[in-house]
This record gives sequence, structure tokens and C-alpha cells, in this order.
Amino acid sequence: MADAKTDRPTYAADYIKGDFEKAVYLDSVHSDNLMTAFLGLGAEHWALRRRVMVLEKFMAENKVIDPAMVEAYDPTPEEKVAWEAERDDFIDRTFSVLTRETDAIASAVPQEKVPAREAGKS
Repeated sequence: MADAKTDRPTYAADYIKGDFEKAVYLDSVHSDNLMTAFLGLGAEHWALRRRVMVLEKFMAENKVIDPAMVEAYDPTPEEKVAWEAERDDFIDRTFSVLTRETDAIASAVPQEKVPAREAGKS
């Protein structure tokens, strides 16, 4: 049984929004947009994986459900609509950065360090 103490410390923290909109990682606005989307996906993925691991542990310990039932579940039409809305929100959170304006930004790599391309090569 889980410890019922309510005065024990936790490791939860309030959400702190990052300043990803202004981040410069690479030498291209488009690459920066891809990098920001990639970092967002990684954060979303890990948060969900951790949550699923906790839920699976509790379900296994308490024999709540057979894992095969999860794989065989067929959502109701209402659930499908709600899940599609959640999916669309996820897509907006992670990929909307790819639609950012591509105004010139300061380069992450000093231009004097970028080798010039040889003539005839791309």
C-alpha cells in the first residue's frame, strides 16, 4: 500500500513557460523552427511516457485491468471526437512553431566561422 503521509515533500513544480519563440540554436530560421518543434515533441513524449508508466504500475499492482484490454479497446464516437480535439491541440502545441514568421534573426554561428562554399557545389 502506498504511504498515506500527506506531509512528505513532493518533486512537482509549477509549469514555467520557456522562451522558445526567441531561441536561436542553428544558423537558419527554418532549422531553429524544426529544433523547437523537436524539443517540444520530446517534452510531450516524455511527460506522457512517464504518466503511462505510473498508471501501468498502479494497474498491475492492484490488478485493475489486463493490458490486453487496453489494446482491444474501441472508443465511442464521443470519445473519438474528444480525442481528435486533444490530438489537434497537441499538434498545435508542438508544430505551430513551424508556421512562425521567418524574419532574419541573429546567427547562432558567427559568419566569419562559416566556410564559404566552393563554386559549383551546393
